[in-house]
Amino acid sequence: MAPGVPDAAECALASRASHDPGSVALSWDRGRMSYGEMNRRVEEFASRVRAMGVARGAAVAISAPPSPRTVAALFGARRAGCVAAPLHEGLAPEELEYARRLVNPSLHYDNYGLHSVAFDGVARGGSRDFASFPDVAVAILTSGSSAAPKAVALTGRSLAASANAVASRLGLSSGDRWGLCLSLGHIGGFSVLERAVATGASVCLWPSFDAGVVTQALMQGEVTHLSVVPVMLRRIMERIGTGRPPTTLRCVLVGGAGAPTSLLEEAWEVGLPVATTWGMTETASQVASAPPALARSRPGTAGPPLAGTEVRCDSAGRLLARGPTLAAALARRPGVAAEPLPLDREGWFATGDVGRVDDEGLVWVEGRADDMILSGGLNVSPSQVECVIQELDGVSDAVVFGVPDEEWGQVVAAVVEADSHLVDADGVDRHCRRRMARGRCPTRIVVVDELERTQTGKVVRAGLEERMAVAAGGGR
Repeated sequence: MAPGVPDAAECALASRASHDPGSVALSWDRGRMSYGEMNRRVEEFASRVRAMGVARGAAVAISAPPSPRTVAALFGARRAGCVAAPLHEGLAPEELEYARRLVNPSLHYDNYGLHSVAFDGVARGGSRDFASFPDVAVAILTSGSSAAPKAVALTGRSLAASANAVASRLGLSSGDRWGLCLSLGHIGGFSVLERAVATGASVCLWPSFDAGVVTQALMQGEVTHLSVVPVMLRRIMERIGTGRPPTTLRCVLVGGAGAPTSLLEEAWEVGLPVATTWGMTETASQVASAPPALARSRPGTAGPPLAGTEVRCDSAGRLLARGPTLAAALARRPGVAAEPLPLDREGWFATGDVGRVDDEGLVWVEGRADDMILSGGLNVSPSQVECVIQELDGVSDAVVFGVPDEEWGQVVAAVVEADSHLVDADGVDRHCRRRMARGRCPTRIVVVDELERTQTGKVVRAGLEERMAVAAGGGR
């Protein structure tokens, strides 16, 4: 963060601590913390950072599970004028090393404390990778589901714009109790904290996602709002059974990946107030969002764009976004300087997704532009085929992609996560042929017990073609 530029979340936190110090900011299995106490711990961490002599604008990597100490580190690094870089606590050693080289921190905080960072035996006196971009407060890694992750530099202004727009869309208030079961190294988890501080709400911290613990909290009325990815929603649904959640549960926000309509309908049927959303790290979380009532009335929509954000399609059907939540910069590879977020001359950011905006202004997302399959001159949307496969009983998830073919250019292939006692490749084939034109149906199908996922719950798409080749003896 540039000298002299206040961090909006930091201002909001200080204001909460000054005007309502006794209100609950954080709760966890062993206690709770007021906004006044949280502010004191944030200042203590900021003082430690300043005492270590790092330059303003330097990155502080933070790799620890959600806890009061981790939250204090995130806000404390920013109060000291540094860039907070939360890293997923579940990263393997090699992944953690790559992430640290990507954000190029001067300090690293984990369960063992705050340390100076040295690469190749050379201490870093103060990384200035993001300092040339004014007001950068946070650097968050993308999921890396299909390529190496990037570090996205978000400004205090973009984070505040996102938090305020989401609060307006979902009707958030100081009486809300958010459940945080996503990593703080994921934009979906991090943004929960931003919204809570912006509105004066409280956050219930869990060190990791435990479906049983989270479901119990929902059913006992301990939280009013929850943010999850689709695989988490499915695990919650498996544990709810015949019970119905209390009316105090106002919103279960589902994002991070496309949720099958069948899963959403199951959730609505048991009374879960599911809201759908579309967003990404580069937009500080949400671009569009549909509150529960709208999401249920128009299944499959991501809702209208947030206030202040615009969405349109280009001539190829790719979705573009423009507005105050856009990131300032990207660090694409270790050792390469961060560069401005790529925008066209009119300020539009190409999201990489394809879809449409209907006459009512609702956004519909159909998949990734680079995932589209061209088979014999026919454009096939993988996400649409995946939704059809996911309707089949016993199927948990599916990934559809194109593989090279001499005759057709590409053919449609599918790796299906399912109960092998209920589903086989022939069954998937018959189901698809009943629901879709032949040219859109997968001609190569492999059923697996479990798909590999990133730490944020997204399916790892890289290497699926090789996995299909290995398993070809059991597929079509």
